Amino acid sequence: MPLHDSFKTTGANVKLSKLATVPCIEDLDFSMQQAGKHPQAVVELPWKAATSPTTFVLRVTYADSSDEGPSWTLHSGEAVDSPVLWSHESVDTFLIQSLIAAECDPQRALTSFIDTAPTRETVTVPKEKPAPAPRPQTVRPNLPAPADLDRNILEALQRELRREGTGLYSEASFYWLVIQEFNRYQQADVPCSLLIMEMGLRLTDGAISLPPLRVLHEAAGRIQSASRPLDSLCHYKDPKLALLLPHTDINQAMQQAMLVEQSLLATPLGPGLDTRNVVFNVGIAGIPDTCDHPGILIAAAAEALEQSKRTNTSILLFPSA
Repeated sequence: MPLHDSFKTTGANVKLSKLATVPCIEDLDFSMQQAGKHPQAVVELPWKAATSPTTFVLRVTYADSSDEGPSWTLHSGEAVDSPVLWSHESVDTFLIQSLIAAECDPQRALTSFIDTAPTRETVTVPKEKPAPAPRPQTVRPNLPAPADLDRNILEALQRELRREGTGLYSEASFYWLVIQEFNRYQQADVPCSLLIMEMGLRLTDGAISLPPLRVLHEAAGRIQSASRPLDSLCHYKDPKLALLLPHTDINQAMQQAMLVEQSLLATPLGPGLDTRNVVFNVGIAGIPDTCDHPGILIAAAAEALEQSKRTNTSILLFPSA
């Protein structure tokens, strides 16, 4: 069942990755965006700052009938029945951030004042950040003419790395790419994330069948269109696919997975193929958010995929430590 359908019918939660600091405006905007995409669902954003012994959870819902915007509720603790510190409806994430600061960050709370009375709202507008200094121009010597990049050699290498018939990177290439990203992380602390995906078609008797090659071609094209040029779509343990995301943490990977899902379900993948019969599941893991080992990265994303299938949740992050 697609993620947005399961939310509409079951009211399931979307749990974002736990932060190590108080959420910034970008985190709140992302949470509000996800709540808007999945009405009636509860988007949970947990965090625990190093200076605080308490884990806070911000729960966001967006009812279709609301004129004020999403409903934000701040809890002290991760349990469903944990104490409620405040609840507010607003589309102003600056206001919500100030309310959070008043409860969770005393140092920031001293610099702002919020009156949450329903008749008026007063918010201290943050000062605009100064524009970044222009990047200094380096003096370069006279450069030589560019070397010839032999396209025949490049295309021959691509044929070796990709599987004939689909044009996607082979499973062997996938392992090599993962090792390359792990080496990059060890050398320069650059994160990477992995999506392992599986797609099927629901038959009239409820059984799930593998998509035919023409549907797989269309799906792969849409996944690549929704991805960046540096992302790599690979075969992994047929019929699964793996999407390797360099320079990406797991929160960004979650957003990328949602873009991929939207792309696949926007229109039929083939003539007469109802999008409601497309079953799409994704498991997500990342380095260093989930682990510090390339083999564990693959295993964790694969386990998250299996959990997503067992729980009818189309997109699932591997539980972080």
